Amino acid sequence: MVVKKKNKNPAPRHLHFSLIFVVIATIVAFYPSVGNDFVNWDDVAYLMNKDMIKTVSIDNLMKIFSSFFLGNYHPLTILSFSLDYSFFKMTAHGYHVHNLILHIINTVIVYFVTWHLFNKNNLTAFIASILFAIHPMHVESVAWVSERKDLLYTMYFLLAMLSYIFYDKTRKNKYLFFTLACFLLSLLSKAQAVTLPIVLLLIDYFLARKPDVRMFLEKIPFFALSLVFGILAILAQKAENSINPVGISVLNSLFYAQYSIWIYLLKLVLPVNLTCLYTYPFTAQGSVPFFIYLAPVIVIILLFLIVRTWKSQPAICFGLLFFLVVISPVLQFLPVGQAIVAERYSYIPYIGLFFILAILFSQLRERIKSAGNRKNLNYFGIGIILLLCILTWNRTKVWGDSVSLWTDAVEKDPKCMTAYINRSNIYMKHNKNDLAIQDCNDGLKIDSTSYDLYLIRGTTYMNMERYDLALKDYTRAIRIDPKGYAAYRDRGLLYGQMSDKLDVGISDFRSSLKLLPADIDGNYNLAVAYYKKRNYDSSMYYCKKTLELSPDYPGAHYVYAIISAAKQDFANAYLHGSRAQSLGYNLQQGLIDGWRKQANIVIPVLK
Repeated sequence: MVVKKKNKNPAPRHLHFSLIFVVIATIVAFYPSVGNDFVNWDDVAYLMNKDMIKTVSIDNLMKIFSSFFLGNYHPLTILSFSLDYSFFKMTAHGYHVHNLILHIINTVIVYFVTWHLFNKNNLTAFIASILFAIHPMHVESVAWVSERKDLLYTMYFLLAMLSYIFYDKTRKNKYLFFTLACFLLSLLSKAQAVTLPIVLLLIDYFLARKPDVRMFLEKIPFFALSLVFGILAILAQKAENSINPVGISVLNSLFYAQYSIWIYLLKLVLPVNLTCLYTYPFTAQGSVPFFIYLAPVIVIILLFLIVRTWKSQPAICFGLLFFLVVISPVLQFLPVGQAIVAERYSYIPYIGLFFILAILFSQLRERIKSAGNRKNLNYFGIGIILLLCILTWNRTKVWGDSVSLWTDAVEKDPKCMTAYINRSNIYMKHNKNDLAIQDCNDGLKIDSTSYDLYLIRGTTYMNMERYDLALKDYTRAIRIDPKGYAAYRDRGLLYGQMSDKLDVGISDFRSSLKLLPADIDGNYNLAVAYYKKRNYDSSMYYCKKTLELSPDYPGAHYVYAIISAAKQDFANAYLHGSRAQSLGYNLQQGLIDGWRKQANIVIPVLK
């Protein structure tokens, strides 16, 4: 029997106490978010009007993995919302807690990615992870429920990086396969993950891997997946008509894209005056401001730094390239949406810049010989951390609800039309009619051709029973956009209030459905209008259409029930009446019992 000698110098155990501090700081900085509500910016589309997430079934899974949604293909994100809904229904608290947990997980992974990349340096890992955890630019990704896709794709992206670092150091294929699997999951969460193959090459460079054929061959599956999901992303944006809605020329988009780099770098070091919507800067005449054409200067400076640090400071070079590579898909070279910059787009790219800050701080600390000066540097770092925590805490509360979010946006940009539209809409839905009309009027002073503001003001006037003013606004909205289905639908509702205008209302509903046949409310409203006309066959037809689109639409079940009763079909009357009642429709139990008796339906008594 061979007795193994104990190693007198065992490998040191790394007790990552600093990581505990990072996690606590993250929880403290983002704690207000767990009490936030949903906001009327994508949350409504993702959750409140999304039947797909409300039922876990094979059919829904097929829809989730075969559908574009809001200009994106991200089935894992939709699936995560479905999971949340099964636990929390429409209680916002649970969704926000889920987001915060994902952010904490991502922070922990950033710590270990940095730790393994930079020779297991605890200070570097601590600085990079704490900056990632509490930077105010990351509030949008955490405090906005709809940005779950950022958190999910980042988690798998970072896991892929960590796995690839292990592969680079060990050459064990299991790590490469795990990297590929995580990459696929990241792509299924958000298409911005397409940059990972280039990041893997950057890791090869940073870890001084000697280039060979294998290094490039092993990346082929990664680039193939990037190509497929890149094409899917473009198709998804086209389906949503989100590509270049502002009408920027190809040449100017190149300058705007480079200008956005300025903004991201500025907000890194000076994260103030943050807003949820950074609109394109134009002159009063609608042309491109002169300073936009100076934007290439920053790109030239960054390229100069990359060349100068390629060999002498590979950590700085790696961080700069990481930032530029990962942020490149969202720099608006191909303009998508109405924003030139979005804080959520910085979530992963900033990690490269945090690497640089962490390395520079560590190097500076090592060069300082005086204990007193080193202590002062530590106090300076702690002060920055406290300041970022305070800014993040306050910014998180801005996302508390729709009114606070859009009020902040208006304060930051008094000409932000989206802010007036969304805030007036939420005022209208909460019966704050005077505030809604004021926002509409203020917005129309900026843009008198706003279809949405006329629509919202018209609905507000209708809620106030000022039908003449509502009719004028709906008609104006239709003139501005004859293809806007909602104005026809809402004007149809207005005409439905007048018995002598019911035929005109039906005509408007039909016009609305020609533009959007799958509009659930449009089909239901037409069913009601035909019921008022006593055209029961047509009413039942549109009830069926409504229930095909939304099986749990209580009003459609109710109308179907009373029409069935009118046709002496008491079995269907009882069936749909009971369903309407179970879905919350205020239907008298006596009426349902009467239909059951007339249909001779016997309910078994459980003993």
